Amino acid sequence: MYVPPRFAQTDRDQCLALIEREPFGLLATAGDDGVPFATHLPFLVERRGDEAVLVGHVARANPHWKAFDGARKALAVFQGPHGYISPAWYATSAKVPTWNYIAVHVYGAPRIVDDAGAACKAIAALTARFETGRPDPWEMSSLPEREADKLFTALVVFEMPVVRLEGKWKLGQHMAEEDRLGAVAGLTREGGDVALADAMKPERETV
Repeated sequence: MYVPPRFAQTDRDQCLALIEREPFGLLATAGDDGVPFATHLPFLVERRGDEAVLVGHVARANPHWKAFDGARKALAVFQGPHGYISPAWYATSAKVPTWNYIAVHVYGAPRIVDDAGAACKAIAALTARFETGRPDPWEMSSLPEREADKLFTALVVFEMPVVRLEGKWKLGQHMAEEDRLGAVAGLTREGGDVALADAMKPERETV
């Protein structure tokens, strides 16, 4: 990813926090023919001591899992708040439109989780992540054993240790403060992404 120094997010915890807030990512690998193959899926971030691991699963019918041999490199892309920035919002003139955004790229080599118990635990943890906060959270344990067996047969669980992280926080850091605040006000006033407007505030550059 092209990341000018002024837009680089070098704080590892900030990048991982973005993934935890926006867990639906795009996982891409290169096929044997050199053609990229990608799958859209939610991820769980597991912190194992100093190591961070992305955990997910795909349908067994999806051939992507055949590339998860623990050696083939992969890229997982996560998108934070983003939106169009109109030059009409700036305090100064002679500016052009742009698109501000937050994104994190994760590099690693996915590997299949062969242990049935670990795979079951991973799926339950991912489900719990999204059921938390609901008035009556659904649990994997509510599935009849036969249906649970069918589910696990139809899925392939994998994990991808994080080898490298790239974070890009393109939030108008290169603009004069009055222009940046004007863009924040414009986004807020005209129904833009509130999270983006908040992140663009000069005091929130590390968000």
